[in-house]
Amino acid sequence: MKLTVLQEKLKNAVSLTSHFISVKAQLPILSNILLKTDKSRLILQATNLETSISTSIGAKIETEGEITVNGKVLNELVSNLQSGQVELEAVKEQLKITSNNFKSNILGSNTSDFPIVPNTLSKDSFTLKTSEFTNSLAKILFAVSSDETRPILTGVLFVFLKGRLSLVSTDGFRLTEIQLKTKIDIPDLKIIVPKTILNEISKLTNNEDTEVSFDKQNNQIIFKIEDTVLSSRIIEGEFPDYQKIIPTSSIATINVDKNELEKAIKLASVFARDSGKIIKLRINSEELIINAESSASGNQETSLGIRREELGDEKEIDIMFNYSFIEDILKVVTDDEVKIIIAPDNKACKFLDSKSSNLLHIIMPIKIQNQ
Repeated sequence: MKLTVLQEKLKNAVSLTSHFISVKAQLPILSNILLKTDKSRLILQATNLETSISTSIGAKIETEGEITVNGKVLNELVSNLQSGQVELEAVKEQLKITSNNFKSNILGSNTSDFPIVPNTLSKDSFTLKTSEFTNSLAKILFAVSSDETRPILTGVLFVFLKGRLSLVSTDGFRLTEIQLKTKIDIPDLKIIVPKTILNEISKLTNNEDTEVSFDKQNNQIIFKIEDTVLSSRIIEGEFPDYQKIIPTSSIATINVDKNELEKAIKLASVFARDSGKIIKLRINSEELIINAESSASGNQETSLGIRREELGDEKEIDIMFNYSFIEDILKVVTDDEVKIIIAPDNKACKFLDSKSSNLLHIIMPIKIQNQ
């Protein structure tokens, strides 16, 4: 294998591909990136057996071939090279890198032990608009659980129903759901896709459509965005029946300025950090009062004006939350106001964005003692 490629293109491709290498020492080949040529393209592949990537960039190919080399070493070298042309040459089990006044030999290995990485879609693929898909992911990924003891919650539920796709994430304390506007012509289906692959997709900015297909035989989902194919295993198991926790009635509905609420939450967090991140919200007919206290630091109280749409029998409502959950929601709200809907008995609380009617956030309150 011998080729010439631009450092900028190689740097971006190696950086992206290196996210998929494995750090586990049991299978050293998984810490490698596979480099192989295909006519006028250089293909880079990596996998950790859970997720994988195959991407390609334009190159001037002199001799066809392939080799695998340590992904971390390759990434560190290429990212620090000067811009311009880089020559890559595989000689036996070494990769020679030449660029300007730089030369390097990286020890490589035979490609025969490298796992097969998907690089094509099946015939029954469908298309999503990349911008809509990645924007939707950005609004729901924060609510995915990081608790590996509950693997079902470490992924996003894809609900294909009546030509629409809804994405649902929950960590057991909060839930987020968004429905994509693009119509999809596939049979009704529910699958759980790991957060790791979706995190990588959410970072990709591309005007091209995202093509998606399922490999039922290998229990995989495959995404293709321009010259990049990403694949992941599908998480097996039953996702919680999230519809049951979505409130169907309410005792109060208020609208509050997003920026003011954001500042008030930050002020409350100064004291709430020392007390389990708990803040208390008190709602009356005219204002929202946010209170936080710490036995070590002190306390604070902030009052915000509200527009109250609904007023139940209770003149005043007290409810407690983990402040970081509200902070996460405010980061993805695009409207100037946030609509807060409180369910009876403080069972759940909806946070809505008026500019995104297809988006729903729910936070489970922290129960007040003796309530």
